[in-house]
Amino acid sequence: MKQKQPKFHVFLTEAVNEGLSSISPSIPPVVFFYLKKDGSIQPDCLIDDLEAFEGGLRKIFGFGAKVIEKKILEVLYIKLQVTREIKDNFKFAEEVKSAQRLLDSIDLMTKKTH
Repeated sequence: MKQKQPKFHVFLTEAVNEGLSSISPSIPPVVFFYLKKDGSIQPDCLIDDLEAFEGGLRKIFGFGAKVIEKKILEVLYIKLQVTREIKDNFKFAEEVKSAQRLLDSIDLMTKKTH
């Protein structure tokens, strides 16, 4: 997925860092190193392919990746200042794309009021 909005990229990267840090503060750099080496993320830690990122997490954490993905989404929605229930059968990539559309619409409404 190509990110159109640098602000969303910042939110997503922060959410991933915080979600991984919920396991241990030392986990994010190790996971990012592996994901870069694996090709699941860009060398600059850019997450432009959500499915590859999701697959990379699954390779590392197995079934535990779903728990981490949910934590990342919770943090992402907090950063967007949106209350949203994440269902048990969520699809990570779809939820992130939905969050980006939400931010796009919030930004659009903000521009209209100014």
